[in-house]
Amino acid sequence: MFPGAAQLGEVVAIVQALLHAILVEGVTAAYARLIKSANLAIDDIHGKPDWLSKLKVVCVYYINVGSMVPATAPLPLAEEASPHVPGLMTTWREGANKAATSLQPQGGVVVGTIRMGYGHHRIAYATTSWALGMDKKTYFHDLLNVDSPEAQLIIDMDKLYSKGSRMATELGGPVEKLWGMITKNGDENSLRVFYQMAEHLRPLMQAIPRSTPIIATHCFVGMLAVSLGFKHVINLVIDNYAQWFIVVPGAYNLVQGPSNYHNLLRMGVPADR
Repeated sequence: MFPGAAQLGEVVAIVQALLHAILVEGVTAAYARLIKSANLAIDDIHGKPDWLSKLKVVCVYYINVGSMVPATAPLPLAEEASPHVPGLMTTWREGANKAATSLQPQGGVVVGTIRMGYGHHRIAYATTSWALGMDKKTYFHDLLNVDSPEAQLIIDMDKLYSKGSRMATELGGPVEKLWGMITKNGDENSLRVFYQMAEHLRPLMQAIPRSTPIIATHCFVGMLAVSLGFKHVINLVIDNYAQWFIVVPGAYNLVQGPSNYHNLLRMGVPADR
């Protein structure tokens, strides 16, 4: 006998429930593996995400990093005087520049940046001029200047973002609107994704003594420094559109004006951070 509509509906409901349970369990397990080795527990700050949020984090993370496994060994760094700014030191991967000598940052300050657009570099150079004016030994540490798989990962992520932006502009309409919603939806999940990606970059700063003050002009640098346990980290929030991923938990987040300050407070960022 063929089952009746009611019986068929029950079977479908059971199958759906089983598939949902399998999906939720799989996503939960994948998210647990992802954050297992994290040095900063974002979930302790924002609470445990639901399974849909976990799915979003896992998917966006693997779209960006693929199968790359975070390295644990530090990359030896070297320093060389800048040919353009008197007194400023630039950093290199040891052996990549014959004129550079082993990094000796004791007593100095490191301004960390990533040349993703001119904005990050512009603020980094302004910050180094302030530090040099304070008679501090100052380092301009561009993560992309350290030739490595980690630097290439940043380049690939930037290319992926640029490609998405170009496609959205060319297609226009609903696609462009969707891209805008994605890029401006900087919620707690975007912070989770950014922090996990920053964990991949640890070798780029692992050789720097943890007592060295770090001033970050890109959130990746700030998250990376906090992940490594640096004691004095300032994150320069260069975007005036308040979103979670531009904030670095564990660092002092310096904003440009009262509007962004109050918006971040309303989001839940502690006033003392």
